[in-house]
Amino acid sequence: MFRASIISMHEAATLLLVFNGDSLFLRLLPQYGYLAVLLAAFWEGEAVLIAAGTLCGAGYLDWRLTILAAAIGGAAGDQIYFYAAHERAARLVQKSKRLRKWYPRVSKFVLRHGTTAVLLSRFAAGLRITIPLVCATVGMSPRKYSPLNFLSALCWASVWVVISYQFGAHL
Repeated sequence: MFRASIISMHEAATLLLVFNGDSLFLRLLPQYGYLAVLLAAFWEGEAVLIAAGTLCGAGYLDWRLTILAAAIGGAAGDQIYFYAAHERAARLVQKSKRLRKWYPRVSKFVLRHGTTAVLLSRFAAGLRITIPLVCATVGMSPRKYSPLNFLSALCWASVWVVISYQFGAHL
């Protein structure tokens, strides 16, 4: 994960250098940058936030709107996994080797520490999709999961944007 962060920071710096000036990219960034962050955070996360945070530090995006867009996108993706799991949980666990392997341990942890599991799921590589599925299968209510999921997404987006903002501020 650290190596991917370094590569992404390098790519973000390269983007800033290439698109420096009055390019089409920089003119469209304020209009569509936040939408792009929201959509990208729906599927992927850290690489997008590193690039977006770097752009915030360089003054091209507002850090508050970037964090909000990333949190909404990331939380929405996990909400879909959570609700989809209510319908198809048993089949998903049986079809996926990774889920079959991790499900017993993760479900025990979620049953004991549901709040902590949801809050930390974004920060544990490989568990971003697994935790919402397990939360749904062990019967965590949407009223509990949804606010925790958004809070987790907000913390996650804040951490990555703040870290990469520093990088962009020095370019």
